[in-house]
Amino acid sequence: MQPQRLFEIIYLLMEQSPRTTGDLAGRLEVSERTVRRDVDALSAAGVPVYMTRGKGGGVHLMDGYVLDRSLVSAAEQAEILAALSALRQTGASDDEALPERMARLFRREGSDWLDIDFSFWGAPPEYRRAFDLVKRAILERRPLTFAYHDAGDRTSRRTVEPVKLLYKERSWYVRAWCRERAGWRAFKIIRMVWDSMELGEDTFEPRPLPPDLAESYATERGQRIVLLFSGDEGRVREEFDPTTIERLDDGRLRVTLHTELTDRARHYLLSFGADLFVEEPAELREWIRREAAAILRRYEEDGGGA
Repeated sequence: MQPQRLFEIIYLLMEQSPRTTGDLAGRLEVSERTVRRDVDALSAAGVPVYMTRGKGGGVHLMDGYVLDRSLVSAAEQAEILAALSALRQTGASDDEALPERMARLFRREGSDWLDIDFSFWGAPPEYRRAFDLVKRAILERRPLTFAYHDAGDRTSRRTVEPVKLLYKERSWYVRAWCRERAGWRAFKIIRMVWDSMELGEDTFEPRPLPPDLAESYATERGQRIVLLFSGDEGRVREEFDPTTIERLDDGRLRVTLHTELTDRARHYLLSFGADLFVEEPAELREWIRREAAAILRRYEEDGGGA
């Protein structure tokens, strides 16, 4: 039984009641028997829906019925609408009208208050197709085959069993069991060759994610990093958790955090330039020193030319 179909039945009946089982079956693309079974399920759940026979008969919804009085609270409604809006914005939901229909179902205004854009600048249309295929592979439990460019510009052919989409460091990844490597991998969607992607006809039983991969957020298990900032205080306060920031007597800001020190994170910190000094770890401080020296040599070798 599809929960979304049950909501759709209520929505249709709130627009017009009664409706014939044939009308509902046609709109929902199911059999009349399925509609009758869904009506019984709604009635058993406490929704005031019932069926009558004869002229003017059909499936009825009690006049004046409001969904929030029997199923979900006002706070739960807000959370549902926010989640639906986020799903639509990320591309995880194909039904763009669903948040609006649910808002009407709840008799609430302002359902379209959330706007999220996870795409990168200049993202081609094929990027959405790749995202959609990955989503289908996860939901339908079908293997996904594609050519993949890794960070070293090497291309390999992979067949994977995807289980989770992950948004991290401004990019979409898919966690998947790689059949070629016989292990868990995270594939960056932008590195998939879009016209090579194929959904398998068979299905797979999802493997449980290992504990170290199941948690998507940074934790205290990450590496300890201590940073000193001078200069643009506004950027520091905008881009770091306020609880990690400490003002020193000399006016500088000390930021202490625990996170994974990835290559992207290193280059992000480098973007602060001379406003940043790394207290720890020492290897990060040395890496930034080498990068700064390399940048200086590049400009000195160029001699100021174009």
